[in-house]
Amino acid sequence: MVLNPLGPGLELAWDLVAMLISVFAVMMVVQINGIIRKSGKLSSDVTRKIVHIFAAPVFAVTWYLYSGDIYSRYFAMIVPILFVLLFVGIGTGKVKNEAFVTSMSRSGDPKELLKGTLYYAIMIVIVTVLWFYYPANPLAFVIFGCLAGGDGFADIIGRKYGGNRKFGIGGAQKTVAGSIGMLFGSLLFSYVLIAIFSVEIAAFSLVTLFLPVLVISVVATIVEALSPKNLDNWTVPIAVIVVVALFIYLMPAWWPFPLLSI
Repeated sequence: MVLNPLGPGLELAWDLVAMLISVFAVMMVVQINGIIRKSGKLSSDVTRKIVHIFAAPVFAVTWYLYSGDIYSRYFAMIVPILFVLLFVGIGTGKVKNEAFVTSMSRSGDPKELLKGTLYYAIMIVIVTVLWFYYPANPLAFVIFGCLAGGDGFADIIGRKYGGNRKFGIGGAQKTVAGSIGMLFGSLLFSYVLIAIFSVEIAAFSLVTLFLPVLVISVVATIVEALSPKNLDNWTVPIAVIVVVALFIYLMPAWWPFPLLSI
């Protein structure tokens, strides 16, 4: 939502408030997940992916709070940058944060945060700068849907229902069940995020965008299945961007938005 309760001329001040709320919201995802992990009710594999699934979407929903000023995207960008710096600090041993290590690593080794977790945060920085939703552009929500919901569901469902028949390259271990989870999670989270912001932006037509988002989700699923270990946080978003670029130039009715929102 283009929001500024402080009034005209105070957009920057309000965006600072929105940024702080956004940091708090994402931190709550991590802290709550850390409590669940400590309780022992869920395995480390599941709790690690819960953060992966919800961190980006929760962050994206907080975009509703910003004023829509030209500088709003840069205030929003600060949030994932802070997490990039935190992950580097924890991974290199310069910062101690048990909740983050507990929530985001399988083994409890802080160095794990320097791999997929760090790539995830860096990608969120890039997406925020290039595809902040205002003015109207839903690409960020599709990237977050595939990156977070899709990839997260792929791991959880693949581990639970995938069995021993695995495939993959570069050390990756994929399953058919996991790929089905990837497709379902990508479509669901992308579509829900677009639906949330369609309340404000009429151009985000749920009917018009359903088929394009479905095609993007299918391509993202194929790319995720073929991605080497720890690289899907890069390959999946790149695949989404490439497909959208093809829509714009070959089938513009499918994606009536610019490639970049800056």
